[in-house]
Amino acid sequence: MKSFQGESRLLQPPSRWWLVLCIVLLLAGAGFLGVFGYEQYGYLKSSRYYDELAQLSHQSTGEQSMSSIDFAALEQINPGIAAWLEMPGLPLSLPVVQAQDNDTYLHHSFDGSPSPCGCLFFSASSADSDLYRVIYGHNIHTGEMFAGLLQYQEESFYRENPDFVLCTPEGDQTWHIFSCHSATDGEDLYRTDRTYGEAYDTFIQKLSDVSDYDTGVDVPQNSRVLTLSTCASSYGSGSERYVIHAYLAEE
Repeated sequence: MKSFQGESRLLQPPSRWWLVLCIVLLLAGAGFLGVFGYEQYGYLKSSRYYDELAQLSHQSTGEQSMSSIDFAALEQINPGIAAWLEMPGLPLSLPVVQAQDNDTYLHHSFDGSPSPCGCLFFSASSADSDLYRVIYGHNIHTGEMFAGLLQYQEESFYRENPDFVLCTPEGDQTWHIFSCHSATDGEDLYRTDRTYGEAYDTFIQKLSDVSDYDTGVDVPQNSRVLTLSTCASSYGSGSERYVIHAYLAEE
């Protein structure tokens, strides 16, 4: 009799609480997959958008244009367009806007629509400076935006890709990289209120001194310098950043 009762207990259906728990777990899993899929769709949509924008911007600009980029076409989409960054070694070909604040383009695309990739942008304070400027961009786990900057941690990569081009309405500029290193958000290197003189040259020398490796580049005095900055990790790095510094080559 005892054996029969034990077997009957084993054959009893699961309790109602177990059924509820299973349903909750299934719903939670479905919700997670839905959110994950939606986020991945956002990254894919952003990537396709910038690919199409690159094709548009590189169309014929006419004989009177001083740049290889069609800034007139880009201005119709966003009057805030300031430059176009070309880094073939990464590869990277993206617009750069002049931000009015340092938050908007973290979450919005070039056309102003919501985007997980955002858009490359000059820091808001860079609007008042032409001597020293900073460009921000996300480190996206898919390799988009400024994720490729971390390849400059390897000296061999730098040796193969020491320059990049910044296209502007006034003409295309070649920039020589002279320093690559880790940093933290809020350091003095993010200040753009620089003026020509001895203090400025000392500041640029400090940027050279903290490089992960010796690039062998001597920056001419009073050179215009551009800093590219991104997060040290694509999955959140707090205040940790990775930056590269370059000076404008004199034509």
